[in-house]
Amino acid sequence: MKKILALVAILAIGLGSVNAQENLRWGVTAGMNNSKYSNDFLNSKTGFHAGVKAELALPQVAEGVYLEFGGLLTLKGAKWGYGSLVDIKFNPYYLEIPVHIGYKYAINENFAIFGNVGPYAAIGLFGKVKAKVDLSGAGGNIDWGEWGEIDPSKIKGEESENIFGSDGLKRFDLGLGLKAGIEFNKKYQVTIGYDWGFIETADNSDLKNRNLMLSLVYMF
Repeated sequence: MKKILALVAILAIGLGSVNAQENLRWGVTAGMNNSKYSNDFLNSKTGFHAGVKAELALPQVAEGVYLEFGGLLTLKGAKWGYGSLVDIKFNPYYLEIPVHIGYKYAINENFAIFGNVGPYAAIGLFGKVKAKVDLSGAGGNIDWGEWGEIDPSKIKGEESENIFGSDGLKRFDLGLGLKAGIEFNKKYQVTIGYDWGFIETADNSDLKNRNLMLSLVYMF
């Protein structure tokens, strides 16, 4: 990771010799997330991402090489459930800033393929943990040992609380992203990517962010 960050810093310093008007492209992007945490207990859930991105061509490095960066509002998290009885969802929203080094190869004037890789940093903005419990359909009383039997029909309700904070998830996340895609007419892109979080999302846990992304992009 340190080597990747150092490479990005060196490239950024060298941008002073680049004519930004000729080499910089801006675009908008949006798409679907399929996120989870790095364990087998919680299940993946569907989210979204939307934001802006930029591509800075680096012909002084090599033809086809570029720097990609941007800002995304992204919904990650995970879920766990037991049929219709229990449903728990983690819904953290992040501001994510990826900085990738990429290579684009033009098949012809209107079609190109590309791939890029690099770090991302993210700040948790807001979100909720939501839990819904309805044991009314469980049937029969539940034996809770020293607490005795409980009628499941009386265990029903919904609760939610903020997902970030002293008792919740950490606000800062850092990881590595990998992306590949195709470009049409130098304007439209379809990409698929995957992010591996390096930081535990909560204290004393092994939960790290994992996120599969499918995106549509329009470049101006």
